[in-house]
Amino acid sequence: MEYKINPMAFAGIFPVPNSLVDENIRLASVVQLKVLLFILRHSNDGKTETEIISEALSLEEDDVKDAMIFWAERGLLIKDGQLPAASPVVEKKAEKKEEKPAPAKEEKKVADITVSRPSYEDVAKRIKESDEVVVLLQEAQSLLGRTIGFDGQSVIIQMLDSFGLPPEVILMAIEYSLSLKKTGWASIGRVARRWSELEIDTLEGAMEYIEEHNIVDETWTKLREMTEISNRNPTEKQRKYMVAWVKEYGYDADIIHSAYEESIDNTGRVSFPYMDKIIRSWNEKGVKTLSDIQNERMKWETEKKSRFSKDKKKDEEPKKEASYDIDEYMKKSINLQYVKNDAESGV
Repeated sequence: MEYKINPMAFAGIFPVPNSLVDENIRLASVVQLKVLLFILRHSNDGKTETEIISEALSLEEDDVKDAMIFWAERGLLIKDGQLPAASPVVEKKAEKKEEKPAPAKEEKKVADITVSRPSYEDVAKRIKESDEVVVLLQEAQSLLGRTIGFDGQSVIIQMLDSFGLPPEVILMAIEYSLSLKKTGWASIGRVARRWSELEIDTLEGAMEYIEEHNIVDETWTKLREMTEISNRNPTEKQRKYMVAWVKEYGYDADIIHSAYEESIDNTGRVSFPYMDKIIRSWNEKGVKTLSDIQNERMKWETEKKSRFSKDKKKDEEPKKEASYDIDEYMKKSINLQYVKNDAESGV
């Protein structure tokens, strides 16, 4: 069955650059196409912020940002305030015509996850030459329950070649991201990048990381319910504190909440470094329960009252009177002075 354009659909139209189809449609993913079409449609009404696009298309905001980066690299989008320039495709043709070599790119310790690298040709070559890559992509596709396009293939191959993660760890990273309901390639790529930085390259290491994060996230959720902490997930610094409190010291949300209250009472604000000092002190004293904390507070109050009582008693003690008559002392001193003066004068 053949189809043709319905003429009535042209009642409302917006322009689409030729290069979208001519040079990029083969490389672009469904998400990237959706984002660009939405931006083209709303380029004149200001509805091009990532939050708006994310909500309108039911996409993760990180995936929207990555799609924008992809189209910026392809020359179809530019940042606010940036002067328009020829697309990379046009520039590449011009360089080829003038026979000028392309400038070398700076190497990075760990490559960024960007859906435009490796290239379409690189991905095709790796799939053709490596059965390991083919099996890995098939397994990943099975986990995700959807077909993996070029963007997903490029990210997975980058995990394998640039991040140095073995296939079983890559699959574990995908599975972990899915458990967090983070199904976009940007989110999956960040997990893999983090594991590479932490040198997590075994299933055992990945499982330990996941267990640690699950415990911390569960404790953080309970702590949020008890306090006025607003961020859904801990920041990187907050997570480091939480890992020490939960994993190293074995404290639960109730103990951490007590430290939170002391921080508020003593400083008037939430301070994780201050909470850390309190919790470390409790750990050194063997405090393990809320009852132990209460006993420590009572002990501190008793010591405080004792010190206050001693200081008050000392202040109230009457001052001892001088053991000599000051007037008599002054008279004697004057007489002695007179005697000395007389002796010196030879009288």
